Amino acid sequence: MARQAESGSVALDIGAGRGALVIYPDERYRDREIEISRVDGDDKPVHTGVHERATQAGSTLTAIFGSLPEGDYVVWSDAINAGPTVTVSDGTVTELSLS
Repeated sequence: MARQAESGSVALDIGAGRGALVIYPDERYRDREIEISRVDGDDKPVHTGVHERATQAGSTLTAIFGSLPEGDYVVWSDAINAGPTVTVSDGTVTELSLS
């Protein structure tokens, strides 16, 4: 998606059937949003902004989905093309590098 991302803080709400997804995208996603949807098509697509965040190792681009129902998700490369799929598990934080 080609939307402009706005900065904001993120709280993770995981457990009891919910997990979180942290995506580490490359530079082409800077200041954009990343959209995901369930592989089984049960829910509407959701999106979140890509932001540069400070870590102990330096700064990195991240897109954080702080609370998702457990299941398999497709990460969309753009409005038409599906990217990789990822499994979000109950009570865990799943990480994915996206280039």
